[in-house]
Amino acid sequence: MIKCFIWMIMGILCPLSMLHATCQGADLRAQLTASERRTLAAFQRDTPYPSGNHWLAVKGPHRINVIGTVHIGDPRLAPVFSTIKPVLAAADRIYLEMTPLEERQLQKAVSERPELMFITAGPTLIDLLPAEEWHQLAKAAQARNIPGFMAAKFQPWYLSMLLSIPACAMSALTQGNKGLDHRIMGFAAEREIPLTALEPYDTIFSLFASEPLETQIQMMRAGLLSDTDSSDGLATLLNSYFDQSHASAWYLSKLHAKRVASLTDSEIDATFERMQQTLLNRRNVAWVPKMQQFPNETAVVAVGAAHLHGSQGVLQLLENAGYQLTRQPF
Repeated sequence: MIKCFIWMIMGILCPLSMLHATCQGADLRAQLTASERRTLAAFQRDTPYPSGNHWLAVKGPHRINVIGTVHIGDPRLAPVFSTIKPVLAAADRIYLEMTPLEERQLQKAVSERPELMFITAGPTLIDLLPAEEWHQLAKAAQARNIPGFMAAKFQPWYLSMLLSIPACAMSALTQGNKGLDHRIMGFAAEREIPLTALEPYDTIFSLFASEPLETQIQMMRAGLLSDTDSSDGLATLLNSYFDQSHASAWYLSKLHAKRVASLTDSEIDATFERMQQTLLNRRNVAWVPKMQQFPNETAVVAVGAAHLHGSQGVLQLLENAGYQLTRQPF
């Protein structure tokens, strides 16, 4: 579970190498109304860099290939990896959200400091939530092979990530890591290409620790979906990724939550805005100055595709810093 947790906190979802064989979700884009399609089109039009999973950023001698990854295994990654392999092979260094070194550091920290994942003092979730709501959460956790007594002690933000995984996919948690990130790690190890993390291993913990408990609980409520709804959301996310439409994936995730979660539309908007600021924007703003300090070498930056789009996305921030960006094959 700890190994899966490491990748959940980096990409919200754990890499499930046999997901399609385990869960059969529907692509929600086929169910959009005409009004929703127009709203989505307007969102994509108004969002900087809404699509494209591979971009080249150039500023003088600086050359950075920015690759949007998915932390979830999928058979469709095979041709993608074949396309980007020459770019990886030509890199002097590859930068990731987390390298094997940070994975080991995080795994050690989680095993030695249970307070990172668990409520170790004060009221548990049983005490913090209304009885009916706790019953729903406990049932959802049990469907994922997590006993209720254990779920009650999880930090709310961590339980929200567990609940984001469809129950039908939990059996795949013990299978090998096949997300694009790990494919890149394996290739770098084979070719002896240096790997560097863009941030310390405990960054996510620090970000969530700064969030009020009620905000974490709202995130957890937003993630409390039926197994069918979870599977549909995940299928839509993956299909959008392979269509290289990462901005639409974010928009559709929020729309889906509004349709099926128990929160009001305004609560969903506020929760997603908070998640975007915490999980994406604050990290992007911290990464790009580091990228500007890279040595004059050919670098690859491979991060979750959700980090690419938006006014505070990695691509727009690089453009703001004077880089010329051109879309590349993927």
